[in-house]
Amino acid sequence: MVSNKAAKLGISAEAALILLAKQYGVGFSTYQRKLDPTKQAEVRDALPIVFAQNIRGKSGVLSKSSKVVQTTTKRTALKFAIDYLIQDQELKSRCTDILLASSNFDRPINQATLILEDRIRRKAQPKQKLVGENLVGYAFNEDLSKTVLVVASNDPEDQRGFTQILRGIVPAFRNKTHHHVITNFSREDAIRVCGFIDVLLRVVDGASKIR
Repeated sequence: MVSNKAAKLGISAEAALILLAKQYGVGFSTYQRKLDPTKQAEVRDALPIVFAQNIRGKSGVLSKSSKVVQTTTKRTALKFAIDYLIQDQELKSRCTDILLASSNFDRPINQATLILEDRIRRKAQPKQKLVGENLVGYAFNEDLSKTVLVVASNDPEDQRGFTQILRGIVPAFRNKTHHHVITNFSREDAIRVCGFIDVLLRVVDGASKIR
């Protein structure tokens, strides 16, 4: 099975093994982390193909057993989508189960923005207790001569853009889901927000502390 999938997708046997593990619900996180970056990239690049294969359905009347299979396939497809969009392991471990829940999708947004805030705090290491917009304002400044953290590109435009995005995330999503119960977020909304938070986490991780 591993050999056939590897040949079909044009990937290494190690990457094919992980995709099969995902498909059959077998734990693989430790094994995947030990793979070299090239093979990990193969897994990520192949996920959209496998995701598309999993969401193909058949028309017609479904038997009870077919409905069970369809439900299982939908859940598996959602897992593939989450795996594809979210690379950060902490974000994935805290949000996957609640993204797969049946309701209350303000919770994964709450957790994702909490992780982002905590990651900024650990990277910037402020001397006093700071939260929310105050923390972002301390860590990131549009002026490279005043900022504590500078984005990896060291480009003033990137610095300005990401600083503004991070400042906006707090009132738009963090405060809203931290202080209120929000019932109008769909699963799709939550997955999209978590995927974007994943991008911002990579920006924070790649930033350099210069003061």
